[in-house]
Amino acid sequence: MEPILKHIIIEARIPESICISDLSSKFPDVEFKITNGHWIASDERILYITSKDWKHEYFDFFKKYSSVKNLQQIGNIVKIHIKSKFLESFEQKEMTILYPTLLRNRKHRIEFLMNESQLSSLRNGIKDMKILKIADSYKLETKLTERQEEILWKAYSFGYFKYPRDITLTNLAKLLKISKATLSQTLRTIENKAIKQFIAK
Repeated sequence: MEPILKHIIIEARIPESICISDLSSKFPDVEFKITNGHWIASDERILYITSKDWKHEYFDFFKKYSSVKNLQQIGNIVKIHIKSKFLESFEQKEMTILYPTLLRNRKHRIEFLMNESQLSSLRNGIKDMKILKIADSYKLETKLTERQEEILWKAYSFGYFKYPRDITLTNLAKLLKISKATLSQTLRTIENKAIKQFIAK
């Protein structure tokens, strides 16, 4: 029998000397969002970071850290390649982070889908952490393909559906590495399916 997944929200304090932690400490009133992320190696991660009013000094701040391997700015989103052992504590195999995560003044609020064993491992890896919520597994009730679900989640986490938008269609297509026309068509298909599902209810 497979372990039961739970929807869990935590708040963790990130140690000093980690670039994203130090950035949030230097600008304690600013809420930063990590809108997506993926692993390059066991201790290397690509993160996409934004804030409501992105300032160039935030981008410059990262340049001081040897742990930052590469930086790219796309609109108000910064793609950062970071090497950090501490980041291994936040995600394990078969554990899902629900983006965006929120970071303010060293405190990182993260939503996960994980089982009890993974939660226990997370507690061991992150000492300064509190659990805000544990609930039954959270379901995305759509009849979308796997690729459509991936595009929907990324569009949502990058703020495409906000008003005003946090990211343009052009920049979102660049991040997804697909053409603008393909992305536009896919989003229309997703919207059409969602409307049909709503009307059917």
